[in-house]
Amino acid sequence: MKKVSLLLLSLLVLLSSVLFTACNKNPKDTNDITTYLKNMDSYTVNMNMDIKNDKQTINYKAKQSYIKGGGYKLELNKNRVFIYKADDKIYVNDKKNGRSYVQSKSFDEVYKLSFIGEYIGLLYTNEEIKYVTKNINNIEYTVINLFIPGNNKNINNGLLYVNNKSMLPEKMVIYDTFGKEKINITYTNFLANVKIDPTEFNVP
Repeated sequence: MKKVSLLLLSLLVLLSSVLFTACNKNPKDTNDITTYLKNMDSYTVNMNMDIKNDKQTINYKAKQSYIKGGGYKLELNKNRVFIYKADDKIYVNDKKNGRSYVQSKSFDEVYKLSFIGEYIGLLYTNEEIKYVTKNINNIEYTVINLFIPGNNKNINNGLLYVNNKSMLPEKMVIYDTFGKEKINITYTNFLANVKIDPTEFNVP
């Protein structure tokens, strides 16, 4: 009887230890996820973005493409195409008005945050990073919460929700300095390491 009691006690202690560790650990694949996202050679994804202010919510539907060495391409509401190159310039084709122009990346504080590479790049220069695991609708996510540097009070920190199984982002939420949601982005049809014609990123 004494041996049985000791055995049961040992099992309870072991089980408690396992449960405590499981509930308090960081996401087990944090390094794998960030490394996978950072090292993607290419991707395409559909994007639904809500930008909120005190008066209204503005919705944008877009398609985003990336190719290593080629840059990023954002097709916004099928009216404008933005191509982001390594020279810190954005090449814009306004299809609605039939004109093209170039602007500095410094003028864009919103769209560039939707690019996965831009967000992941902040991980290597940011000391205020938190990782948590969340279960939403029976899907396990790693949520990467980090501070976004800059002087814009409407953009303070962002949460990137990455599906632990696919290791692909599904959602991003950006908050202001008061913790109020300002930007909500949903990613769908995310295709990683797909073949993309490099000419799609050609600029005048």
